[in-house]
Amino acid sequence: MSRRTLLHRATVQEGLGVASRPHHSVLLDGERIVAVLPEAQAPLHDPDTDVLDLDGRTVMPGMTLGHTHIAYLNVLDGREMLFKYSIPEVTLGAAANAADMLRLGYTAFVGAGSVAGIDMALRRAIDAGRLPGPRITPCSRDLMVSGPPERRNPGVKQRIPSDLMRLADTPEELIEYVDTEVAQGAEIIKVFSTGDDTFPNGRSHELLFTAEELVIAARAAHRRGVRIRAHSRGLAGIRNAIAAGVDVIDHATYADDAALEAIAERGIFVVPSLHQPHRLLTTGTRYGKTPEYLETLEFQAEVENTLRILPLMVQMGIPIVAGDDFGFAWTPHGRYAEELETYVTMAGIPAPVVLTWATANGARLAGRGDDAGTVQPGRLADLVVTDGDPAEDITVLGRPEAIELVLLGGRVVAGDATRYRAGQPAGVA
Repeated sequence: MSRRTLLHRATVQEGLGVASRPHHSVLLDGERIVAVLPEAQAPLHDPDTDVLDLDGRTVMPGMTLGHTHIAYLNVLDGREMLFKYSIPEVTLGAAANAADMLRLGYTAFVGAGSVAGIDMALRRAIDAGRLPGPRITPCSRDLMVSGPPERRNPGVKQRIPSDLMRLADTPEELIEYVDTEVAQGAEIIKVFSTGDDTFPNGRSHELLFTAEELVIAARAAHRRGVRIRAHSRGLAGIRNAIAAGVDVIDHATYADDAALEAIAERGIFVVPSLHQPHRLLTTGTRYGKTPEYLETLEFQAEVENTLRILPLMVQMGIPIVAGDDFGFAWTPHGRYAEELETYVTMAGIPAPVVLTWATANGARLAGRGDDAGTVQPGRLADLVVTDGDPAEDITVLGRPEAIELVLLGGRVVAGDATRYRAGQPAGVA
């Protein structure tokens, strides 16, 4: 019989969008949660149960970062992302980012464009126990086109090594690339229905993939049993992505009410973008971005529309997931919780709701919606213990010292559990 672990005298944040429950205990058996019960009913004297006395600390689900470029090493632009570092350098950086992510309470991530296929290799290494890190839903390399339909340029393809990013300007190439990425381990495919004001090959309102190309990509992905996500900022591209049947819309920054209704009807995940453009606009000059350059971006309009649509998406029940292009200089790896703060402070979304975007909804996007993401019996014990209740003060998650324990499948992977064992005063190492 395996030993059980009791997380005793805790405040439990279940990840269900409501206030935390004080004076509760969580009982683990192996990698699973078997009970969440009032602390007075906890099996304190079971000889087969190890007791960790948390003295009111909060137990919450491990978080999932839903849009992750694990191998972006806090770069300034797309060119640096592709060419500043060698593949060995970005691979080592990705491994370090993954280990740090786990220590910060993120027990999973979903890739959103894998430089050189690092997502897939990193997932295999972590699963084999060779490296520490979260559970990974690996993404394909970015499947990109050379420009909007009227400005396709075959010469661009010659300048970008296909091992870093795949450019597919024909339907045949697109299908071949989807098949190749899945064969290498991708569980989600990344395409681009629009450009981005920071892209060299297309602005936010411009289409990159055509509506027909998106349909081809989505069908190819679904035929292989994987999902597809589309970078979609401009409204026309958002509409095309919805019509193509994508599973995830990244950014959705110019969505109108009709697009939101269609997204809600189809149950499409949205990973919105508020924190990253806000940070670029407000801190970009610290990183060499000139005021003149920042004025050329239409990101302020995107921020304003995102602030408008976020409450609407909550009301419509759209599955929102957190994760906003970390890996740029102004949104560096390790500062993930700042995005959650932004949703609370700028958008006015209640902290318990925002937490579901990083927990329950994140687990759903990662393909573990019935297996993780909440503190409930039967779920994986992917858990975080915090000194403070994030449902009352979201900034707790932004203080690394407040992330006291991280458990992955019931196993402590960050922090020191001995400080909470019976007979050891809580808070004493």
